Amino acid sequence: MQYWRCLSGARAAEPRQLVGDLDLELPIDLHVGADSKSRGDHTLFVTVLALVTPGEGGRVIYRTSREKRMESLAQRLFHEAQLAIELATDLTEVTPRPIVVHIDANPDERHRSSRFARSLAGMGIGQGFEVRLKPDAWAASCVADHVVKGRHTRDARAA
Repeated sequence: MQYWRCLSGARAAEPRQLVGDLDLELPIDLHVGADSKSRGDHTLFVTVLALVTPGEGGRVIYRTSREKRMESLAQRLFHEAQLAIELATDLTEVTPRPIVVHIDANPDERHRSSRFARSLAGMGIGQGFEVRLKPDAWAASCVADHVVKGRHTRDARAA
C-alpha cells in the first residue's frame, strides 16, 4: 500500500482524516486531480489533493500507484479520471465542502486528449462534481504532473 505524502516526501495524514479535521469556518477549497507517465514496463499514476485557502496558498498531498504499462492514451486518461473521482467521492463522506475534480484533458481539438475530454468530464459531472479541464485543470496538469515527473523531490533537496 502506498502512503500519502507531502511534496517534501514526508508521510502525510490520510485524505479523509485531513479533510475531516478541517474547521468548516475556514475558507478552504478542495481540488483533486491525477496524472500519469509511462516508464519501462509500467505506468506511474499520481493522485493529488490540494487544499487551497484563496489568496493565502495551500497544501498538497499525493499518492502514487503503478500499473502494467498502458500504451493507450484513452486507457491512461480514463484511469487518471477514475482515480481523481474515487478520491473526491471518498472525501464527500467526511465533508460538506464542494470538491473540484481536475481532468488532464484538453478540449482544444489541436490536442490528442480532446477526443476524450467530454466523456472524461461527464464522468465527474455525473458523480455531482464540478469538473475542470485544461487549461484550468491545474491540480492535474501542473501539480500531479510535477510529482509524476519527479520534480518535487529535486525541489525538496534544493531547499
